[in-house]
Amino acid sequence: MNQKSLIRAKTKEALEAMSDQDYIDDSQQIAKQLVSSAFWQASHTVAITISRHREVDTYQIIDQAWKEKKRVAVPRTDLKEKSMQFYELSSFTQLEKRYSDLMEPLPEVCTPVAEDQLDLIIVPGLAFDGSGSRLGFGGGFYDRLLARVEKKSVALAFSCQLYPGLPTEAHDQPVDHVITVDGFIR
Repeated sequence: MNQKSLIRAKTKEALEAMSDQDYIDDSQQIAKQLVSSAFWQASHTVAITISRHREVDTYQIIDQAWKEKKRVAVPRTDLKEKSMQFYELSSFTQLEKRYSDLMEPLPEVCTPVAEDQLDLIIVPGLAFDGSGSRLGFGGGFYDRLLARVEKKSVALAFSCQLYPGLPTEAHDQPVDHVITVDGFIR
């Protein structure tokens, strides 16, 4: 097993070991850190995934975006093409469960959003470090996106997802900021 695979496995195990209360409390604190940030305040269109398993809860973040009249753009992936298309989400009823329990927009009821319209990209991942390096889930979707667009990017992380350093490769793209319960580590 290579180093990235070991870190992914270790992180998944640590996330599963979190108590339900810690998960709820820490997700709320991380969301507060995000929505009080200057780049959140300045954004009109926020790209975000629908959280699953023990990822930082993004449902509350999406609800907050809607309350603030922000446009919420959620990706739909094409595994064959290894690509993503963002769609404007205005209700959680516009989602369907796809592979790996991912909740993604229904293209027949959601409006496409061009990548150049995104102001803030909230990047999912399993592990992060202080330089903005991240380990995603292995598909490279966000590495390709971040290499193409110059938009503000941020990752949301529980303390068990933080490492002093991560192995990186030439194609790996860092995020601008990592937000934790204690604030910004980058």
